[in-house]
Amino acid sequence: MVLCLGVVAGYLLGGLLTARAVFRRGRERFLHRNGTRAVDARRVRTFERQERQQTEAFALCSGALWPVALPVLLLHRLVGSVALDRGRPGAAARPDPGAVAARIDELERELRLGRHGGAGPAERCSGPRAGGAPNRRARSV
Repeated sequence: MVLCLGVVAGYLLGGLLTARAVFRRGRERFLHRNGTRAVDARRVRTFERQERQQTEAFALCSGALWPVALPVLLLHRLVGSVALDRGRPGAAARPDPGAVAARIDELERELRLGRHGGAGPAERCSGPRAGGAPNRRARSV
């Protein structure tokens, strides 16, 4: 009987500690989103009004399943850096806007869209092409 109560008490204690850790992590993640270090009162009120209930629910579910959730929490950083390749600083870098604009211009030229289109809108959407196949491209707005 004492052993059974000890196991139940241990399971509940593990669940409560896991739920508390998950809630803290979720709250800190929301408050320090976008790399902000200082936490202002407006951000805390936003968390309390919009995010608290779902963070609590997720924390309670994690606490109830703590034998599964605890190893996931402990291995989160390892999995994030190794499997998802978040460790490299250049992995999440945005492409150069000039290169993106050049690629868009190149694709428009190949497809004869935008300013590179040779025919007017009435000519593009009407009747068959010179090769005999109908023009199925919709008129761009």
